Amino acid sequence: MSTTLSHRGLPSGVGRFDLLRLFEQVARPGFGLSSTAVALVRHYVLKTMDGDYLSGRICAVWTQACRFAEALGLTPRSVNSAERELEKAGFIVRNAGINGERAGDRQDGIVVWAAGINLAPLVERFAEMQAKAEALELQACAIQQCRAEIRQLGQRIREAGDDDLRERAETILPDGRTARINNIDRLIAIREALSAMLAAVEFVPDPERRALKTSDAPEENCAPNIQDKNSSRRRTAPARDPLDRIRPATALVVATESYRGIVEALGGPTWPNLVEASWRSCGRLGIAQSTWGRACQQFGRERAALSVLLIDRNAELPLGHRYRVGSPARCLAGMVRKSGSAGMNLAGLFRATERIAQQVPPQASAPEPPIEQQAGPLANLTAKLLANMERRITPDG
Repeated sequence: MSTTLSHRGLPSGVGRFDLLRLFEQVARPGFGLSSTAVALVRHYVLKTMDGDYLSGRICAVWTQACRFAEALGLTPRSVNSAERELEKAGFIVRNAGINGERAGDRQDGIVVWAAGINLAPLVERFAEMQAKAEALELQACAIQQCRAEIRQLGQRIREAGDDDLRERAETILPDGRTARINNIDRLIAIREALSAMLAAVEFVPDPERRALKTSDAPEENCAPNIQDKNSSRRRTAPARDPLDRIRPATALVVATESYRGIVEALGGPTWPNLVEASWRSCGRLGIAQSTWGRACQQFGRERAALSVLLIDRNAELPLGHRYRVGSPARCLAGMVRKSGSAGMNLAGLFRATERIAQQVPPQASAPEPPIEQQAGPLANLTAKLLANMERRITPDG
């Protein structure tokens, strides 16, 4: 192994301690390294100098393993095992001399040659570790969001007052706790199972259950309680809600190109995919996750998803347009407040936005006055809920 293994250096503005912090952040959750290996890399970095991380330099240490073991309070055998672990993971290169002898030479602060532990692979993998850290952060956000949705489903199951339903939920998620579950795939499977089970109870007609509820009422009085053929659709909105007439594919007609791209990447227009797309769009629109959570809790995940879709659509209208959304976060917060107080006609808002989309595409200039006059009462509703939302609502906390 060459004793002059150099590297291409760290990105501009990044120092050795930035590299160390990033490595410590992803080493265990991202690469499965042991705590001994992480502590050893920290000791390596402390033994180097800032100039060792410039492009074309040699970044290496040649302290004997027994000295590292003494400094870290470990045995030489543990240090050797940790070094093999780091080498196998591709973060260091061991290029010791004959009989494992370690040596090197530094002239004017620059390592000329070294036979020991070379950190060039660690330096070269900075971008990879940065991407891994971002992926871990996104995964943590997804896990947190999924846990919150599972808690909401569990609360709805308890409020249903059905012992059989509660027992089936216990078989899916014992004790109703998700704190110890860190696998996102397992959490998604639990969420979908609970959602499907709750939807089947809420929207599929159950003759026996209805007979118990109306056992002392005249038979003809039971007719209005029978759900229609659309009741089997798995939605969190009420069965007779006007939004039942809005299908996912219909909602995408007014969506922006970026929003439709997310839905297509998720597999196509379905309500779960629209919910996921709206959740992902919140970051792009500057909507806090707390605001999204309140929206889901206030009027259901599908309504929240449709609200974000409409806000995203109207946020891309030209400057000066009367229906343009200037602050998506404040707009969604206002929808939540209005839904909790006087109520909000989301179906009417969708129809108005749909009409605007047919008349004025987002890239066009301000619409002509005659077209605005033909928009009718639905356009007035849009103007009240979207165009004036920033002026009438305080900023979202």
